[in-house]
Amino acid sequence: MSLTQNHRSALAEYLSLGAMTLFTIIAVANKSISVFYIIYLFWWDELLKSVFDILKYVFKKSHISNPKSFFLDTKGRFFFLMVYIVFIIVFFGFMIDSKNKDMIGLNFEVFLFMNPLFNFSLISILLREIYLFRHPEASIITHTAFSSGIITLHISIILGILLWAFITLKLQAFESYAVVLSIIPFMLLKVFFEIQEIKYRHPKK
Repeated sequence: MSLTQNHRSALAEYLSLGAMTLFTIIAVANKSISVFYIIYLFWWDELLKSVFDILKYVFKKSHISNPKSFFLDTKGRFFFLMVYIVFIIVFFGFMIDSKNKDMIGLNFEVFLFMNPLFNFSLISILLREIYLFRHPEASIITHTAFSSGIITLHISIILGILLWAFITLKLQAFESYAVVLSIIPFMLLKVFFEIQEIKYRHPKK
């Protein structure tokens, strides 16, 4: 039985999520990951979704049921993302790792796209968005300012601060495992919310 466009789009999203999860696990195993790495990756995921939503609005408006609402939702997402990126870079990129020169160096590599695993994850996200742009469904559904990705990013920022403070200040014996202990909840949240959104956007018929 051939797959419908709805099923193919869902498959592309699942594959992208799987690839990002796999590359993250490899990064954890190789100790080439930081809290900044994972939250910055989540931010890029949402930014690329928003950029391609704008492209859909410009070039595929006929597939959008309510273009005005679609544009306003996407505009709202960009506002949140621009606010978040400043905080992500300043706090997660520098402040929480200020005493660890190796981690600061890793964060710079990620920021400057010099980390291969981060780049592979980003490419998988980009390929997903290119596929979804080239093969639109009958009606394009926008990612809103309150979609699962933005919620995940928001929770990850708050959770990242709390976990970092708790592990480094209260559980100093486990400080060497702080990054791994922090990243596990982030990935679980990301996978859970992304799967829920994919199911919502691609309901079984």
